[in-house]
Amino acid sequence: MPDPLTRPIAQAAQVAGGVRSLARTITSRRIERDYTGWTGQEVLADLRDGDPTRPPVRRAGHEVVTRINALSGSLPAEAVVLGRAITDTAPPIGDRMSPALRDLLGKYVPESLDAYVASTRRGPHTPAQELLLTQLRLLYDVAQHIERAENEHDERALVIQARFLRERFAEISRSNDLDVDGPHIQAPRRPVAPQPVPTQAAYEHGRSFLEPHREPVVLIPHAAGRAQRLSVRLALPKGYAVRAGIVTETLSGATAFAQKSTRRVLAPRRPTGFTGSQTDVTLAVDLARERRMLIYAYGLSAGQLQTTAFVTTGGGSAVEFSTVLLGRKGLPVTLIASGLMTPEGLVLRNEGTVWPDLRTACRAYDLRRISWLDAHTPFV
Repeated sequence: MPDPLTRPIAQAAQVAGGVRSLARTITSRRIERDYTGWTGQEVLADLRDGDPTRPPVRRAGHEVVTRINALSGSLPAEAVVLGRAITDTAPPIGDRMSPALRDLLGKYVPESLDAYVASTRRGPHTPAQELLLTQLRLLYDVAQHIERAENEHDERALVIQARFLRERFAEISRSNDLDVDGPHIQAPRRPVAPQPVPTQAAYEHGRSFLEPHREPVVLIPHAAGRAQRLSVRLALPKGYAVRAGIVTETLSGATAFAQKSTRRVLAPRRPTGFTGSQTDVTLAVDLARERRMLIYAYGLSAGQLQTTAFVTTGGGSAVEFSTVLLGRKGLPVTLIASGLMTPEGLVLRNEGTVWPDLRTACRAYDLRRISWLDAHTPFV
């Protein structure tokens, strides 16, 4: 006669085995999650609070941000600035987002970019550029109205903006092209005049503070009669090994790299008057002929580090970039900031994105005309 305890014990063992199997599956899914292109803050939030059994929670609009960055070498400078300014209106991670803003970020901006790409497959096309800028100016204007309506909990205004977007962009959805030669291009139903770059100017002889998800962008206006030169200083605790660098692209498309590194033992201590020993990695870049640039850091020490990059200009402006060096295997590169020259001046943005190597980061921001010795080393 079988022992009456045998079946319950066997069932309990089976359940325990299933739990262990599920735990192994969850652990493997956690390890396999690809954080390439995430901001360091998103990675840390997912590692701390994320549910590995569900899709990761990221800030709305990250897909179109990736698309804009991937086209940033071919888009007009104002289009890049406008597109990223539109995505900046997305709410913080986890906050409610209106259907109007969801459609704007997930549909109308991508369709405008698709239409521009389709219209310029054979080369640059000035009418297509003007039409793209008209679309993005309109979308930026609508994004501002939506953001204001959400802050004021004005549901009626949100419905009006959603209806306006559907009607205005119906022809783009049908054709998926900017028909620059056809006679039926419709003018916007509200005037959309050229606007200045939608950024806050840096303080002269003052300091601006930038974070990836909050006030991430600043404009450094052209300074008449002054050298267009930037000094970049990455502040570090003594003993934390880092390589910091800048990659620049000229108006002709030529790229150049500058890179420096700290050493755990030999890095000189910078006296601060405080108890903690600090050291710096300092670089300089002349912007006289540059179109855009990327500032990056390659963490060589294990363990994450919350740090700051300081950018100062010949005109007396200073900008602080709050950034995270993850110090994780597979994500050693942090793209601290991007810079884009516009007619109004240099637009600097705190990117804060993490990458497996420098080559992947450069390609993600459309710096492709580079020959590489390996994933971290360009031919220079």
